[in-house]
Amino acid sequence: MNPKEEIESEVQKLHNFGLLLKNESISDIRNDLHSSEMWAYVFWRRRKNHAKRNDPEIQFLFENNPKTILEIGTAYGRVLNKIAIENEKQTNKAKLFGIEICKHCEKYFQTYSKKHPLLENNTILFDDFLKNNNVFQKQFDVIVLPMNTFPSFPISMLDDLFSAVRKHLNPNGLWFFSTYKPKATDNKFNSESSTWNHSGELLVDLGKDIIAGEHYQFPAVKKDYGMRAITYFSYTRLTRDYKLKERIVYRNTREFINPDDLKKIISDYDFHIKFIDTSSHSAVYCLSIT
Repeated sequence: MNPKEEIESEVQKLHNFGLLLKNESISDIRNDLHSSEMWAYVFWRRRKNHAKRNDPEIQFLFENNPKTILEIGTAYGRVLNKIAIENEKQTNKAKLFGIEICKHCEKYFQTYSKKHPLLENNTILFDDFLKNNNVFQKQFDVIVLPMNTFPSFPISMLDDLFSAVRKHLNPNGLWFFSTYKPKATDNKFNSESSTWNHSGELLVDLGKDIIAGEHYQFPAVKKDYGMRAITYFSYTRLTRDYKLKERIVYRNTREFINPDDLKKIISDYDFHIKFIDTSSHSAVYCLSIT
């Protein structure tokens, strides 16, 4: 089955489930979830739910007294603010930087910074980490890709990711990223039940538009390296009197690499695993350049 046939099959199933409107077709499906204006707004509206989220990478970032730290995927600044709070506890404070591919997040970062002044001292770039050849024109002692973001990079993009990290990491620097642990991946992404795979959210805020989100993930497909999972997200934006204002449907791919295969990929890209911590809900990898 070629990619177009695969998507057409998925869209037909979503119609059968009633998850797509009758007039929605393959031409209405977007693939730019994480760089879209709607995603930035939805992620911003989730900030209260994310406030107490545990970020296991942070506890390791300052062990080698770094002078510079770069976070990939800063969004509106939640994780970078937690890094900044931890940085304040250090005798020798690091300079903090962030990069975010979604330019629509910038206004939310500015708003968030006003309530979290430690962010105002950090340097943020709203650009593509993989394509920007001169990120702040420097290399970093620590680079961190938090929040189980690693599976959002398809296998085909790993060469760009590892190359970009190598380019911007100091020779003695450390790269931290987190991914789902195998058992959690199996439980979360491998169900054959259409009911289990369906979820939703209602985002309400006083004086703001109402956003109804619906998510459907197809059972993960086994690959030589692990699993690939396709998820559809629909976001329907309503006025306060429930009139349709906007509706967007996204298709998103995540790839989950078996630990042994991931270790081989890391070695093939000439990185060395300093340690893997699995004490939390995620597997945190610490890599260095070999």
